[in-house]
Amino acid sequence: MSISSVPVSSAHLQQAKASLLVNPLALTDDQILERVYITHVHTAQRYDVDSIFNVTSSIIKRSTVAADTAVVKAGNLIEDNITVSTFNPPFQKLKRIVSKMMNTPHGEHYAHETTMWILEELKSYSWDGKAVLTLAAFSMEYGNFWHLAQVPTGDQLGRSLAQMNKVHSIERNRQARADYNILVKSVLLAVECITELERLSTKGYDSKDVPALSDALQEIPVVVYWTIITIVSCTTHIDFLMGDSEDGIEISNFGNKLSSILSKLKAHLTRSRKEIGELEDYWRRKRVLQTPTEIVEVLKVLIFHNEIQDPQVYEGLNRQRVSIEVFRQKHVLLFISGLDSIRDEIRLLQSIYVGLQEDPKDVKGYRKEDFKILWVPVVDDWNRLRQAEFENLKLDMQWYVVEYFLPLAGIKLIREDLNYKNKPIIPVLNPQGRVVNYNAMHMIFVWGIDAFPFRPSDDELLTQKWNWFWAEMKKVHPRLHDLIKGDSFIFIYGGADGNSKWMQDLTVAVEKMKMHEVIKKADAIIEYYPFGKEDPRIVPRFWIGIENLFASKILKKRRDPTAEEIKSLLCLKQDQLGWVLLSKGSNVKLLGPGEPMLATAAEFEIWKDKVLQKAGFDVAFREYYENKLRDSPAQCAHMQLANYPADILDPINCPDPMCGRTMEIESVRYKCCHGHSHKAEPTESGDVMIEKKYTS
Repeated sequence: MSISSVPVSSAHLQQAKASLLVNPLALTDDQILERVYITHVHTAQRYDVDSIFNVTSSIIKRSTVAADTAVVKAGNLIEDNITVSTFNPPFQKLKRIVSKMMNTPHGEHYAHETTMWILEELKSYSWDGKAVLTLAAFSMEYGNFWHLAQVPTGDQLGRSLAQMNKVHSIERNRQARADYNILVKSVLLAVECITELERLSTKGYDSKDVPALSDALQEIPVVVYWTIITIVSCTTHIDFLMGDSEDGIEISNFGNKLSSILSKLKAHLTRSRKEIGELEDYWRRKRVLQTPTEIVEVLKVLIFHNEIQDPQVYEGLNRQRVSIEVFRQKHVLLFISGLDSIRDEIRLLQSIYVGLQEDPKDVKGYRKEDFKILWVPVVDDWNRLRQAEFENLKLDMQWYVVEYFLPLAGIKLIREDLNYKNKPIIPVLNPQGRVVNYNAMHMIFVWGIDAFPFRPSDDELLTQKWNWFWAEMKKVHPRLHDLIKGDSFIFIYGGADGNSKWMQDLTVAVEKMKMHEVIKKADAIIEYYPFGKEDPRIVPRFWIGIENLFASKILKKRRDPTAEEIKSLLCLKQDQLGWVLLSKGSNVKLLGPGEPMLATAAEFEIWKDKVLQKAGFDVAFREYYENKLRDSPAQCAHMQLANYPADILDPINCPDPMCGRTMEIESVRYKCCHGHSHKAEPTESGDVMIEKKYTS
């Protein structure tokens, strides 16, 4: 007899077939993914997963409660979220799946085979749809069993059906029922996680914004496989509930595997929820910043976390915490910085803070009292050392400070929308919360309080304000161009009638300042240029150019703001004690009479410490100079214009900021003594005599 003719028993055939089947527990995730993914067909159709999952989870939850207590108590009932009339389950498909699972023999390899059959059967469904429909098919059998377990004594039909389903056996198999029930709960939780992740994936989040969701979705096919194969095993071993089987090894193996996967899946879901929460919070804050209506609301989204009900800031002047409401209807200079190397910026802002308290109170239609300074420190790790540094820096501030020791709620907005790149910046916000200047740092360093109210247009006006001076100066002294290109402080000075003694004294005083240790420590570079010393012939050419420029300015119908600076220089031209202009590069810082300027430079030893305490050499120089100017004897202001047509002789106000009165015209010499008594000076040859007297 040939080998082929030997009769083979059905048991032997089943054994031979089993040896060819795959043991899923021996496969890697990559091997499972390869097998699972080829069964999936991407379609635009999406079954009503939410509705079927709602009913399925209701069945499973009721059933597990029944399994735990054997009696469903009123307090444990779970209500459906949809009405029965609106739900239309795929009944035939579910019956085919549950029938296939019920008829699957015990064994991991058979469970794998049935799982692949189910995936092929549901190939056009979404990944969560595959898991939900498989669980729904299981719930039909599982829910029916536990429903019959609760049949009242008087329901004879129910009791008969319960007997046919061997429900009466549950009391004999309590431990098996408990283990089985735990696994069913794990399966339900896995499907819940899968459906939530799939639901989140449909909201269109970018993977770079929610990387945890992207990572989780890559693992979903493998998770769905292990969830379905566990459901298959549960269905195959439903005889556990009937007391017909003691073999729990298979479902125990799948339970351990699912538990490991579920732990990882829950971690992905937790991170995804956190990242999505942060992203949606960021979008909410960004909307406020893009369409602001009130400065306080903008500050809240930039700085404070949502759980803070009463946001407060530290007020340096009174050393106390105050409500953020102090900024309502105010302009805010946001000083945003780290903690390192910001002493210069603090000194600068201190000078701005002082300048906001000084006269004039109103400038360019803005009130200084409406401008507030708020320091927002940016620190990634608030350890004890950083906290101590913060407290130390805070002592030097009279303005407002944000006190916090957690990451800023709006740090992403601060970096992206305010363009903070770990270097100090000073955005300026108006009372509506709109950013009117994304960084006023440079203009404040250059102009100080003169940059008020700190708009970009103010910087442009200040930069252009003295272009006329440099244009005329470079005409007569081209080499000056190289001097002003740098960031040095430059003294340019001259005197009426070539007052060489005064100019010599100032040169000596400036040279001493230039070489002083304090100046070197402050990294300040000082240059000086005695006007006309090298070539006296350039002096009259320069003044002719300035006078012609002035004439063209005041003949214009439209007021030109540069005319005020030209007028100031022309008045100082006549000062017997000379004139001095101090600039930083091409940015003019100060123009004034020679005597207080000379005194300020000569008395440097008195105020030298202010250079390091203030926001720079120019700020310290100006402060001392203005004190000397106030202490100087009152002098009349003169402005002489020779051989000009009569139509230029309009009233001209005194350039002295403390005066501003209309100047008398004597010949073509404008004169103002700021309200002090004076005697008219004799007219000079060539001047046109026009008597206009100012009366107080």
